[in-house]
Amino acid sequence: MRQLRSLSLGIVSSVLLALALPNELFAWGNPALGLVALAPLYVALETTRSYRGSFAVGAVFGGLAHGLSSYWLWFFKGFRFWTLGTTIIAYMLVYGFVGLYLRGALKRGGLARPLVFAMSWAVFEWGKSTGFLGYPWGILAHSWNTVLPAVQIVESTGVYGLSFSLALVSATLAELLCSPPAMLPSPLDTAAERNPLGPLRFSLPARPLGGESRFLALGQLVVSAVLFACILGYGFVALNRPREPRGFVDAVMVQQNVDSWSGSEAENLSVSIGLAREAILESAVKPDIVLFSETTLRRPWNGFKRFYARTPAKDPLAGFIADTGAYLFTGAPEILDYETFAATNSVILINPRGQQVGSYAKIHPVPFAEAIPFWEYDPVRNFIQDVVGLESGWVMGSERVIFELPTKGAGTVRFAAPICFEDAFAYLCREFALEGAEMLVNLTNDAWSKTDSAEIQHFVAARFRTVELRRTLVRSTNGGVSAVVGPDGSILESLPLFESTSRAVRIPVYTGETTPYLSYGDWFIAALACILLALALILYIDGAISRKESV
Repeated sequence: MRQLRSLSLGIVSSVLLALALPNELFAWGNPALGLVALAPLYVALETTRSYRGSFAVGAVFGGLAHGLSSYWLWFFKGFRFWTLGTTIIAYMLVYGFVGLYLRGALKRGGLARPLVFAMSWAVFEWGKSTGFLGYPWGILAHSWNTVLPAVQIVESTGVYGLSFSLALVSATLAELLCSPPAMLPSPLDTAAERNPLGPLRFSLPARPLGGESRFLALGQLVVSAVLFACILGYGFVALNRPREPRGFVDAVMVQQNVDSWSGSEAENLSVSIGLAREAILESAVKPDIVLFSETTLRRPWNGFKRFYARTPAKDPLAGFIADTGAYLFTGAPEILDYETFAATNSVILINPRGQQVGSYAKIHPVPFAEAIPFWEYDPVRNFIQDVVGLESGWVMGSERVIFELPTKGAGTVRFAAPICFEDAFAYLCREFALEGAEMLVNLTNDAWSKTDSAEIQHFVAARFRTVELRRTLVRSTNGGVSAVVGPDGSILESLPLFESTSRAVRIPVYTGETTPYLSYGDWFIAALACILLALALILYIDGAISRKESV
């Protein structure tokens, strides 16, 4: 019965987390649920009788939370079992081990255990969002993306600083709900749990017994609330900091809302050109640049100029570029080997004379969709082709590129262009900014997801980059969210989801601030990881001393 109660609490926590993040009920997420989403998980892990039970709680929580929040992976072409099914299984395994760790932290964390829980959660979120298998979705901080005063803290700590604060509120609230330690240890408790800290209890004082524990838990909740109030105060000050753009870029964002993976290439391209012409005609300002989305072109520009000089037949792309007198920035493949058709998923910049003056190939791939590990080995390749149904992935780019765009209102503007989900990775966007990018331009094709929540979740993940770097972000996408986001996270322009539309926009260019995050990166999460490592070492030494004394 006790284990069933713990599993039920884990399920409740997973549902709360999924509802706190952008979803079909709360399009932009629910900040109130973000404050309490992890509280049931905390109580569930605190009440489990064994580490086996905590593994089960973590696995159920993680698999369900991922499945409910990322259910739109079901719509990825014909690979739904692999995109959603296998990721749920993988997350059940990962979160199972997280459950083991968190139970240990709660059993041996003493009165600091809410703090240890929050630190562990923030470090875990960073870990699951980093590296080749990184998936920076489902981050607790995303539930507060609309509360701009709270979001401003990420200029110092990165997104995980806000996640830590939210997890701490949940943990201290849960601590108040947990049963206080009994005056006498239960016979079911292990020796380690009866005396969890041994001779080094000064480092992590034990929880007080009986009613004193409730009083302490209430005090911890007050402390977490004060911390959160300080974050909001910091945010109001940061929002009121004067910011003046050094100039503006006049652009046309095109959201064609057609499936670029199917249908006629010429017809699809015709839609984009027609929408761009409509926006230019309605605007009194000649654009500096026209923005199409990822995968708008199915073949390279170089080597196929004659094709684009007559395609689409009624309004060829080459003629459109010459007529506008503007640069075109669009997604297009770059073929590296015509014998093997090895190609990169790239974005290219074409000047008004029809010359390609820059290209960037995606560096951080979607794992197993765009880049397949061990593809060079026959058994792996045969399995992926025959069982999964993928023919091959893209060849990944090897270097970051900064584009230069001459403009009327801001001189030469240097921008970077993280492709598709690359704008969700803070490390990559920071590296672009360190190399001189004055703004970020993201071209994305998420239209396959068919859900508002998928589009908004991606946008929300990218939105935090603006505050971390104090740079403007422009997103020109196939189905949404196409938008201009200012350096404080505010949405300056946006297009409606899943509509074929376009708009002429003025993009402010900000370069006057250097944030702590830009200078030092993930220093905050590194500090938390070091603290956790030190605590683990202390507890290990403590356990060794206790065992020696008991002999």
